[in-house]
Amino acid sequence: MPMLTRFSKLPPTLILSPIICFSKKRLFEEIAECASYITEIPTEQVITALNDREKMGSTVCAKSIAIPHAIILSAPKDFETFGILCMLSEPIAFNTVDTDPLTIDMAYAFFISPDDSYEDVQNMLFEVSNILSQEALSNSLRLSRYDDDKITAILNKVDSLLSNALLHEEENESLKES
Repeated sequence: MPMLTRFSKLPPTLILSPIICFSKKRLFEEIAECASYITEIPTEQVITALNDREKMGSTVCAKSIAIPHAIILSAPKDFETFGILCMLSEPIAFNTVDTDPLTIDMAYAFFISPDDSYEDVQNMLFEVSNILSQEALSNSLRLSRYDDDKITAILNKVDSLLSNALLHEEENESLKES
């Protein structure tokens, strides 16, 4: 199993690229198998957590990109939030009850520690969604799907943009409190 790549603000991330899946169900199974290996939580529990979140609304955030995520309530004591970036070899249908038909070719799944601040996690997911919505950046990721080193370099850029966005947000909060 590949190792998690560490960043400053972006959660540690496992890169799966390219990954061959033909359905959302199979994608979630692949993601859950890796998450289960990392967390030692049964694969079925991870799939259930992802599906339960999807029932609340679509996690597609940008053109052909999904950010499925779940809080892992049964996490071990030393559990830390982490991500799994999946670069799909071909687009797949990623439909939910509340949306028109959608396809994705990239999924960045996050597994969230119950010890993390809900507000901080929401802010991080929002900012990652905004960053991945930048067409040039997401296209660079797509073009790099066969090169983990390039993907890691792009994720370092995402991490830098995330750091700046979160710092800007903290500064705005400080001004509001003054």
